[in-house]
Amino acid sequence: MQSRDEEKVFREVAEVPLPHTNGLIEREWKLKRGRKDDLAGYETKFSRDSESANFNLVFYKYPPDIRKEEIKGRKSKWLTKIADASQFSKVISIIESNLPDTHLYKILKAHSNDQLKEKLKVIFGLRDRKNVAVLDAKTTQPLIIGLGEPSPYETGITLDFLTGLPIIPGSAVKGIARRAAIMILSGDTDVLPYGEEFEKLAKEYDQDERVVEIFGTQDQKGKVIFMDAYPVDWENALDGKLFRVDIMNPHYGPYYSSKGWDKKEGKPVPPADWYDPNPIFYLTVNERVTYRFILASRDKNLLDTAYKWLKFALENIGVGAKGNQGYGVFEVDAN
Repeated sequence: MQSRDEEKVFREVAEVPLPHTNGLIEREWKLKRGRKDDLAGYETKFSRDSESANFNLVFYKYPPDIRKEEIKGRKSKWLTKIADASQFSKVISIIESNLPDTHLYKILKAHSNDQLKEKLKVIFGLRDRKNVAVLDAKTTQPLIIGLGEPSPYETGITLDFLTGLPIIPGSAVKGIARRAAIMILSGDTDVLPYGEEFEKLAKEYDQDERVVEIFGTQDQKGKVIFMDAYPVDWENALDGKLFRVDIMNPHYGPYYSSKGWDKKEGKPVPPADWYDPNPIFYLTVNERVTYRFILASRDKNLLDTAYKWLKFALENIGVGAKGNQGYGVFEVDAN
């Protein structure tokens, strides 16, 4: 007869598609009383060749079971493990060889700036490569795009479906360039790029001719193309890693969840220091990772203006979540 505290081992294997073969992620659970919801121990590991798996699939489709409150503390270890195990230089070289020649990342990696402009000129149907602008910028702080995306981890990150790389969508690039435009045109470059004060400026300067022509309106398409930005170099990143695990540590959960008032007790709930902190671990792009941004337009003057606004945005506003804490700021390559 099985004793009350006797442990059983439960194993499950998840198959992860690879370019040339199939890799496996193995999960091993040590269960008390044979119940999966009563864990005594827990381990998730990569099998052979799984370091080459698409990171997007590993992150979103094959996470460990972190739904239970008692095992949430293991989330940081798992995020660290998959960030380390992905070995992106190896992964990308394998995946890149299987990408179609027309995939943007392959084009970005395979050409120098002049060759890249010539290639994109043909793709966009432009007359001159001067109608394409290439901007390389290096993260000076962690970068997180898609923090609020639904995921098994409470927090998400925007990853390219085919390569698994952390991309910056063209819509986000366009959005920060527009914010920079409002700040520059208003002459108030010290205003925060959000909030009521900024929205008042936006209403005034959104009708500026250059803003309308570059970004468009609901009735008119913009004349500048903002492409998705890809990381193209992370050899000089901290510890040589593309990703890092970060943490936010809210202390005032009861205050925020009750909106400052306990309806049951009929009394205020203060934002007090005696509440237990709730550490939340999440994945970010590391510091000193170089991204390549692409703009294109048939109008060279509009292109130059958009490039100037984007450069200001990357250096002064930042892109992605937690911008008010300095995240997402870049150092633009002088070349």
